[in-house]
Amino acid sequence: MVVKSATKKKLMDLGIEEEYAHKLADDKKWDDVKILTSSQIAQICGTDSGTATKIFEVMAGSSKAAQRAAARIDKTLLRRKAGPRRTSKRTTLPIQSYDSESKMIQILRDVDVESELFSQLTDVSVKLNASMSPRIINDLVNALIARGEVKLTPAKAKKVITAANEHLISSRVDPHEAVGITTAQSIGEPGTQMTMRTFHYAGVATVNVTQGLPRIIEIVDARKVPNTPTMRIYLDETNAKNKPLRTNEKLVQEIAAGLETTTTRDIANIDVDITQRHISLSLNTANLRVKKMNGAEVRDKLSRALRLFVQADNEDKPKVLKIIPGIAKEEELATLSSDPPTYTALLQLEEKIKKLRLKGLPDIMRANVQGPNAETGEYYISTIGSNLSKVSEYAGVDRGRTYTNNITEIHDYLGIEAARQAIINEMLLTLEGAGLDVDVRHLLMVADVMTSEGEVRAIGRHGVSGTKHSILARSAFEVTVTHLLRAGIIGERDELRGVTENIIVGQPVALGTGSVDLFYIPEDA
Repeated sequence: MVVKSATKKKLMDLGIEEEYAHKLADDKKWDDVKILTSSQIAQICGTDSGTATKIFEVMAGSSKAAQRAAARIDKTLLRRKAGPRRTSKRTTLPIQSYDSESKMIQILRDVDVESELFSQLTDVSVKLNASMSPRIINDLVNALIARGEVKLTPAKAKKVITAANEHLISSRVDPHEAVGITTAQSIGEPGTQMTMRTFHYAGVATVNVTQGLPRIIEIVDARKVPNTPTMRIYLDETNAKNKPLRTNEKLVQEIAAGLETTTTRDIANIDVDITQRHISLSLNTANLRVKKMNGAEVRDKLSRALRLFVQADNEDKPKVLKIIPGIAKEEELATLSSDPPTYTALLQLEEKIKKLRLKGLPDIMRANVQGPNAETGEYYISTIGSNLSKVSEYAGVDRGRTYTNNITEIHDYLGIEAARQAIINEMLLTLEGAGLDVDVRHLLMVADVMTSEGEVRAIGRHGVSGTKHSILARSAFEVTVTHLLRAGIIGERDELRGVTENIIVGQPVALGTGSVDLFYIPEDA
């Protein structure tokens, strides 16, 4: 990175944080920087659109009067967005400040309360004293509309509510029911029948995605990075020029080319000339065309990234590039004969060139256009590799629909509730893909346990099992002696409330019939 110090200083004088000023000043003069759009600023700085807009507004008013105004702007506005794992102090608000109406509005944000069917079913549920929440009634309305039922007779509405209420009552958990054991059995039993075939074709050319039992293990182990991270990237309806985007294959192809990581090896053959002590890059014209690049662009990117002089066979349309270790300027070529580069320096430079990313986003190994949809004519981009935060800030990407199978990324970028839903979705898709039917409530239970502490925890000794309150339950899982020794040293007490610990000591479990004490009271004579 060749940073223009004058440009960087000018940006910092305007109140822009040093990190962003450093990135913006990368080989750019002030005249080139001040004409950047907010979307370009977001891509260069790797920040969100709100922060990029504030930076754009500050640079737009770069006159002397505007500079004085910018100096008074709170600089915290231009700081990097706080990470999702930042802990904050919890504050308890008084009960008087709780606004039940606004809370209800938030809960019902996706519910069509104005629907005639919704009002009709709500009235019937009240008359029948059925415990139907607005969301349940909304789901019933959507199901009826999907079946073509626009209007219901009073008898039909009563029948719908009665059937739904009976189903809800039958689905309730009985008091003291061992839901954890039921869940474990529900998932574990079909898991033994699940294929051990690790990979399954996923629609992207020559790419396999982990499925079946290995994928289930990945999810419950809370792996930071899945074996085969993938993304489905959906696009906005129109682009910045207000032209149709998601239905235009050519524009979608351009976005895919911009997202996909392009290294030097993707567009050139790299040869090391040991005798002449230089590295030669023979550019592949066909690959350059696919990647939407040209030889002059490659030469400039290599020069900036390596900070070395790149010699080209043709100034306008180069096909062969030559790079010599230690030669930063063309004038230094004269000293080459007296002070040639070492063999070690040549090999180090070769490795650096091979790994160099010339275009695209980090971790996006491949991006292929899929579609179009038979009904809507929409295209989407399927990727191998995942980078949710960077992709979401890319111009033209629909953040609301873009999805990744990397649960950790979802947690970091969208929060714990989104991660919980992702765990449910991924487990459900994996089980359905294997042809197995598991009650969704059991998947909900697993997701709730994994995310109950505000972070995604593995179901293992480093997560859920290792943080159980019971000493015996922890020691029964793994590293028995360690848990028992630590408990003995600190004088820890086991209340024997769970299943495992009661079985170990040989007494009835406080679940089901074991949760009830029976007493004989003789009748008075």
